[in-house]
Amino acid sequence: MLSWENTTFEIAAAGVDLALLPVGAIEQHSYHLPIGTDWLSVQAVARLAAERLNALLLPALPYGNSQEHQGFIGTIWLRPETLARAVTDIVDALVHHGIRRIVIVNGHGGNWILKPTVRQINLSRDDVLVLWAGPEVLTRGAAEVPELHCGRAETSRILHLHPHLVKLDRAVDVSVDWTSEYLDYVGVSGVSPQGVWGQPSGATAEQGQQLLELAAKNVVEYVRTTLARIEPIRRRGDHRRTPKQRHT
Repeated sequence: MLSWENTTFEIAAAGVDLALLPVGAIEQHSYHLPIGTDWLSVQAVARLAAERLNALLLPALPYGNSQEHQGFIGTIWLRPETLARAVTDIVDALVHHGIRRIVIVNGHGGNWILKPTVRQINLSRDDVLVLWAGPEVLTRGAAEVPELHCGRAETSRILHLHPHLVKLDRAVDVSVDWTSEYLDYVGVSGVSPQGVWGQPSGATAEQGQQLLELAAKNVVEYVRTTLARIEPIRRRGDHRRTPKQRHT
């Protein structure tokens, strides 16, 4: 694995052709977790995955689209178009240096703009392939719990990574009987003044380690499987050909 800890000449000599770009968020995590929770978690997952993929690990983008948390001080957000442009610019810089396979590892569900951004890049360009490893990939196979933010899973991950940052004695469990669309109307503070949508009291460091390992395993499997399936299609140009052209 290569990262920001390496020199430019080491990266050049390695001939790396796969990079992982984690994207997190700086936003409130109630009374008991740091505002850097998403950033810290996704960086850890991406590092584990990059080691197994022998990829270039980029520093996690700390800022994301966290407007739904703007009712809480400490939350910093980029406008959707700003985040999309930043990720596109990073992709352009990597392609400039010949790194043409890039994985976006997204650790914040609110970064919704990145999914269509990845689609736009892939369907409009042939010089790069960008894969999307969002929460649906990272959490695959994990036990389902009724939580959306700041609950048992997030708290467990930070308990494992940075236990000194967790104030578990201040954690409150909050069950929200609404769907996530309500965040588009009134934000998190409107549905949960405590900033929680889950059950953090049940968190343990052991669970956190298991969840991080599972997330990294999921990313590695997804990347390997998807590259094996998609790259032959793109090399043949089938995604550009009409049905008639495919049969001529």
